[in-house]
Amino acid sequence: MTEWEAIKRPKLDNEAEQNMSTTISNSQPLPFSRYLSNSFQHSQKHPILSDSKLVVYDLKVDRPELPEEYEETAWNRLRVAIHAIQKNEPSTESLEVLYQLCENLCQYDKAEKLYKHLYEECRQYIEVRFEDLASNAKEGDEYLHDVHLFWKSYCKQMSQIRCLFLYLDRTYIASTTKTGSMWNMAMDLFRENFNRYDIVWQKVLNSILDMIKMERIGQMVDELFLQSNIRMLMDLNLYHSSFEQHLLVQTQQFYNEEGDRLLESINIFDYLEHVSTRVHQESILRVKSYFDKSTKSHLQSIVEKELLTKRVESILVKCFDYFQSIDHFQDGDYDKFSLLYRLLQKVDKLEICAKYFTAYVKTKGSSILCDKTSVQNKVNMISAFDSQNDEVVDHSFEGDEQFVDGLKDGTEYFINLRENNTIKLLAKHTDQVLRNPVFDEDLLEKGMFLFRHIQGKDEFEVLYKRDLAKRLLLNISHKHAEKIMLAKMKIECGAGYTGKLEGMLKDIEKSGELMKEFHEYNMDTQPQLNINVNLLTYGFWPSYIPINVNLPSTFHQAQELYNNFYLTKFEKRVLTWQNSLSVCDIKANYPNGTKQITLTLLQTIVLLLFNVTTRQSYSFTDILNYSQLDELELRRTLVSLSCREYKLLQKYPQGDDIKPTDQFSFNYDFYTDKDQLSMTTATLSEVIEKNSRLDTTVLFAKDQQIDAVIVRIMKSRTTASHGFLLNEVTGVVRFPVTAQEIKKRIEVLIDKEYLERGPDDSYTYLA
Repeated sequence: MTEWEAIKRPKLDNEAEQNMSTTISNSQPLPFSRYLSNSFQHSQKHPILSDSKLVVYDLKVDRPELPEEYEETAWNRLRVAIHAIQKNEPSTESLEVLYQLCENLCQYDKAEKLYKHLYEECRQYIEVRFEDLASNAKEGDEYLHDVHLFWKSYCKQMSQIRCLFLYLDRTYIASTTKTGSMWNMAMDLFRENFNRYDIVWQKVLNSILDMIKMERIGQMVDELFLQSNIRMLMDLNLYHSSFEQHLLVQTQQFYNEEGDRLLESINIFDYLEHVSTRVHQESILRVKSYFDKSTKSHLQSIVEKELLTKRVESILVKCFDYFQSIDHFQDGDYDKFSLLYRLLQKVDKLEICAKYFTAYVKTKGSSILCDKTSVQNKVNMISAFDSQNDEVVDHSFEGDEQFVDGLKDGTEYFINLRENNTIKLLAKHTDQVLRNPVFDEDLLEKGMFLFRHIQGKDEFEVLYKRDLAKRLLLNISHKHAEKIMLAKMKIECGAGYTGKLEGMLKDIEKSGELMKEFHEYNMDTQPQLNINVNLLTYGFWPSYIPINVNLPSTFHQAQELYNNFYLTKFEKRVLTWQNSLSVCDIKANYPNGTKQITLTLLQTIVLLLFNVTTRQSYSFTDILNYSQLDELELRRTLVSLSCREYKLLQKYPQGDDIKPTDQFSFNYDFYTDKDQLSMTTATLSEVIEKNSRLDTTVLFAKDQQIDAVIVRIMKSRTTASHGFLLNEVTGVVRFPVTAQEIKKRIEVLIDKEYLERGPDDSYTYLA
């Protein structure tokens, strides 16, 4: 109920009725009998009734006729009062009298005509005022103030007029007309004139929209004034029918331009903060201040569409480019991810965000693995990257399954990407940790993150077995650390995965026990050499190619003694001696001092040749004939003795390439500050690695693959020496190969005219 409907019918006093009756005629009777009114004083002829109950049956009162001029006179008096109100002037007559005139006309069935007169007066008045507004030359806020003043005055005037015609409003207008009330009639007239005078409507509309735009860009506006004007449109039922659509169009244009401008000019996370602020302003603050609640969802939808949905690709590219560029997250970076998640959740774009997150994990992880830094640094960076991603998914992305799955997919992708060589990286990292004199289990656990995700666990097992063999044979492993690593792998892959690796550890332990028994068994016939034998169970250890070599008699005697002892323990077992894996401790007498040197057996055999003082030097061919070694093994051995850090032998001419005509002699000038040297680690590691190549990538016959490697090397170099070609081929093929096998394939390629012999034991590629 409006304030006008709450107005009660004014009480008429005695003086007002007397004045009315006197004005009409002193001789004519009043329209209503005074005897039915208790507002007059009672005479003695008609005393006041007592409290006793009085029942009157079939009471009939004749209604007196209206005077002929009463209707016209009454309307003229009412019209004068309407004009006075419209001019904001006081009425010359009492409101009670005017009200009674309206009531009298209505009771004598004059309501319809009275309503038409009233409607016409209001229509003419408002049309005149709108004509004035249409001709008003003002613009913007000034024009809107004029309209607003007219609106407030019009509402006040119609409120006063309604007080006069309240009886008409509650009877005839309420039950007969379409408007249903005088107030609705007033609003209809105002709205019709807005529609008729489009120039007025456009000025008002543009002024209100301009004020809204100014407020959006941060300029000061009178919010109460803006609120009052929008309420005017609501009262006129123009808010939804005419104003709201223009508002939404302007809002869409405003935020489209703002999105284009800000996305290119400010930081992407400042942009996201701005979007969050805009959503709050449009959906909460402005709705509370002046917009209708029904507009909230439309405004919020437009802001989210223009600032987020339309630009989601650009936003995600910029966000993840930023995250890609930083190495370590700060606390604020997790909040940035969280803000991105909450905003995209509003517009149902989390799926595409999850795809970008997965791509980010793939790219960032691959960049870390491809970074040219140390193995330990890579593993530390990958471990930190994994912890960082877990924090992002659990807290910033609130554990959303899309991002959990995306993180898993992205991690498995970059870890198992062939170009990243993750398996080799993990093998190197594990080997370094287990070789370190100070064991750090935390570093080992960081590597286990990679192990859990790699798909080629079988390939890692081969690499790990090879490295474990090197650590055990070189006696540089920690048994406790090795067992911890095997326990971790057993948890992940089961006992079948680690069975052979555990067998390797047990072999070393059993070998120590057998050596004690060997020394007890040979108490009377101890060998000239103090030997220590490691028994490697076939199937547990990598497959090594036995190397034939001409052993000195003392070495041969020691092996025979152990063979005899072993047959007494295990009659049906056969020992195969891996001479290439053997290690010797020797005493070398140099003019500059005596040195204790640890060498491989093959290095020792070559050096013992130089104990013959009657000969100063030997050629490569001489040493090859004496040692009966494979040419490739001899080249590798001589390079380690004459071309590395410790040059125990001198080579003529100097250089890393070994030729059949090269001469070698004892290096009398050798000197080092160290009294004890070890030349086995790098050499023996190379032997173990060369002789235990992976067999998983041999896709066609062995001979054909050797041919392909030789042709590829010669095609890239055109000319190569025999020694260089042997070294290059063994470095490329992924299976054990001997010098004789390579020589044989070279001869075949010469016969097929792929190669031809050149001078100085070289080969030339024939295009």
